Amino acid sequence: MFPDFITYLDDEKSSFEGTRAALNFQGRSIPVRNNIARFTPDMNYSVGNFSKLRERHATLQMDSLNGTNERERTILERTGWAPEFFKGKTILECGCGAGPDTEILRKFGARVMAVDIAGVDTAKDNLGEDENVNFVQASIMDLPFKKKSFDIVWCHRVIQHTPDPIATLDHILQFVKEDGAVFVQSYARTPVQMLRWKYALRPVTKRMNPEKLYNTIKAYGPFAFKLTNAIHKIPGGKYFNFFCVPFLNYRHAARFDGMTDAQMLEYGIHDTFDALSPAYDKPISARKMKALAARHLKSPVEIEEQHTITLMRTKP
Repeated sequence: MFPDFITYLDDEKSSFEGTRAALNFQGRSIPVRNNIARFTPDMNYSVGNFSKLRERHATLQMDSLNGTNERERTILERTGWAPEFFKGKTILECGCGAGPDTEILRKFGARVMAVDIAGVDTAKDNLGEDENVNFVQASIMDLPFKKKSFDIVWCHRVIQHTPDPIATLDHILQFVKEDGAVFVQSYARTPVQMLRWKYALRPVTKRMNPEKLYNTIKAYGPFAFKLTNAIHKIPGGKYFNFFCVPFLNYRHAARFDGMTDAQMLEYGIHDTFDALSPAYDKPISARKMKALAARHLKSPVEIEEQHTITLMRTKP
């Protein structure tokens, strides 16, 4: 936990209770367990989908454990920032999941306030004790921090899974310093993205029992993995897989060359469940991202809309 954690809270009178098992905050007693302040209850809309992924695949996306540099490479490509850009900066990470981005941000020398609505213990277990990482269980739609307190506001692969992504983005952008930087990624609201198989299936799958859905994907995963590998070899096959086959197979992506077929099968099961199970999946249009950036940010920002994702990032 940050030695100065309390100074970031939006309450000048915040203090830990005697044994640090609770935090006095805005007239409330916030429980603290495993050195994590819990501003939200353990049960919420993410339980059953994201919690299951953390339970079954806690370390899958951690570069230090999966034999790749996939997460580091993705972060550098999507931000356009050099590793040195992160050094010494305090980052508000909105939605840390199991901690794969947190690990890389720390590797680059940043201090990270890593926030998620639940399941933060998994990330803490993955990264261990570190006074330059502060895990907080809170909603990124209602953050307990002072406005304009962070050098970088970071939200990667998360915002589309909140109940109201526009309101969430409007909220989190208020926490970056006047001269600070932002990086936000959302699924794109483009025809290529919206015509994929997952949006045809989600009206049914997001209402399924998560355990049943997960077991179904796990059961057909080995066959789907072999099928999509075979189809990929046919001219135009990768496009058929992309739009029509409900299984995410990255075997042919160069960034995963260091992974075995068994690891790639696990990745496919993980990401297919991740695509079909969340309660919310609401891509943000580039136009709305631009409007919110203009409202809140003074530093030059660029919005890049790709086929499947939209990126908001401060120009280096």
